[in-house]
Amino acid sequence: MPQSSTSPRRAHLLRLPLSLRFLLFAVAILLLNGVLMSRQTDQVIEEAFLDQADQKIHLLLDQIRRNIENQRIPLTDKSLADEVNYLNQHEHFGWQLHVSALYAFDAKGKILAHSEHKGGTKDLEPGSPYYQVINLREASLGEVHEREPTTGTVKGDYLLPMTLSNGDIAGIEAEVDITGLQQAVGAFDGPFEQSMWNTILLSSALMLILLGGLTHFWLTGPLQRIHRGIIKLSDGKLDTRIDTHSKDELGQLAGGINDLAQNVQDLLQEQERTYMAALNSLAQALQAKDPYTAVHSARVAKYAVKLGKALELDTEQLTLLKKGALMHDLGKIGIHDSILNKPSGLSDDEYQEMKRHPEMTATIMKPLKRFRAFAEIAAWHHERWDGTGYPDGLKGDEIPLLARIVAIADTWDAMTGDRVYRAGMPETKALSILEAEQDQGQFDPELIRAFIRMMKQRIDQELAEEIEP
Repeated sequence: MPQSSTSPRRAHLLRLPLSLRFLLFAVAILLLNGVLMSRQTDQVIEEAFLDQADQKIHLLLDQIRRNIENQRIPLTDKSLADEVNYLNQHEHFGWQLHVSALYAFDAKGKILAHSEHKGGTKDLEPGSPYYQVINLREASLGEVHEREPTTGTVKGDYLLPMTLSNGDIAGIEAEVDITGLQQAVGAFDGPFEQSMWNTILLSSALMLILLGGLTHFWLTGPLQRIHRGIIKLSDGKLDTRIDTHSKDELGQLAGGINDLAQNVQDLLQEQERTYMAALNSLAQALQAKDPYTAVHSARVAKYAVKLGKALELDTEQLTLLKKGALMHDLGKIGIHDSILNKPSGLSDDEYQEMKRHPEMTATIMKPLKRFRAFAEIAAWHHERWDGTGYPDGLKGDEIPLLARIVAIADTWDAMTGDRVYRAGMPETKALSILEAEQDQGQFDPELIRAFIRMMKQRIDQELAEEIEP
């Protein structure tokens, strides 16, 4: 099967957070909206300028038409040239618009007078602006703009119908250079567009901040809490609950996860209670089989908890330590009675059989997955700091802390407790032995020193109490 060319590292980099994807999408929409608004604004501004120009030209051309119709202006080349000069010098006209030519034509399209002293005939074909003016008697105000390719100038034709003094139908046309108008549009549009973009960017930034905050508050924040909660639950922390106060879909999802976690926790707790009851039954059976082991385990638990308190372990660890210590030799129920209760020392074969009890205890504890420390204590309380212990030859910090504590407590009670075949040694002698062997590799150096200090303090306190009258 062909493998994907995208490396895991690159795939990780391409996996953008949901909130960032929302924000990037919003930025893209805002930028697209800005571009569309800019184009639309350019068109609106240009149309507004052109409409204003059309109105100006229409008014001035209409005034010239009426003057010609009322014979206030003679229909001659010179009079039309004078009108062109007047218009081009007008303060509200000449700086944006420039009249190139002004002429009148009759009903057959023949030019009657021209500001540039030209003659000729205009095309009166249907659909042309001249046909529209002569035959339909309708104005044609700059519907078509032509760009001169050599000069780059833009011209528009403005035509009005006219009736001569003798009643003949005619028309008047002004050819207007609107290049200056378009330059004026560009001069206005630049600052306006800049101002518009500044407004868009500022409003976009504010909207992104608001959108980012709301997205985090309503979406990504709850999703992150749900994710953290699921990670904790998957790590076995079944008392984890997802804190959410919303009643939307994410709140329903979190509530469903909390209910599922509670049901799983209740089920496991019931299983653990049942299994613990079975373990207690095994412990009672072991006590009946080997009374010494039960008493020994109780004393080991007492010393282990005292050392744990001296080390300032938290309540949860102390609880695990106590229960684990009480059951650390439960696997001895699988050892034959003749070995457990032998009134003398064990042979090599019997000792090897006895050494199997940690693994047997760990096997019994294995179903208690939430209390993994039980199995760790049971399996490794005979490991040594230097790695020469059994059953797995763990070394140093590879040995769990609680197992290291129980190893010291177990050794202490084995030295000071009475056995079937011998009496326990005095505590002062046991302390001397531990002090001599504290750096010999059997125990965690820090833990054994803490235990020795603790026991010395207890012995000194007991002596002081005996001396008091």
